[in-house]
Amino acid sequence: MSDLKTYIQNVLEANHADNDRIDERIEQLESDGHRIVAGGQINETAWDIVDWRTNEILAAGEDGPDGFAAAGQELDPDDKWIHYDRVLEDTDLTEVEIGDLPDGLAAVVEDWALSADAEEIAGFIGWSVEKVELYQE
Repeated sequence: MSDLKTYIQNVLEANHADNDRIDERIEQLESDGHRIVAGGQINETAWDIVDWRTNEILAAGEDGPDGFAAAGQELDPDDKWIHYDRVLEDTDLTEVEIGDLPDGLAAVVEDWALSADAEEIAGFIGWSVEKVELYQE
């Protein structure tokens, strides 16, 4: 098997394992009473706060970072909300060894492996389409 095929398989396997760890961490946080949110500054003035699980817009405004901070404090006075980005930062994500691939090429291949047509990837690496789709999620 070629190094490139192995790298693509490793990227998909790491993505799948990382997503499992992230899901477990979110479930733990939610069981502890936390709410996972997303959103933030959209541009210099616009912002939003979105429930990560439901995509419900909890707040939005055009009053810049100060308005964003005030809304967060008002809506979450007990500091139970955790931003999804913080979950990612606090989760030990897998770093895939790139071997002899140049960094730039490895980055392009990783992007391709996680977003390209599953049938094309499956044909190249010898996996089923269903497995590729599952590991791309």
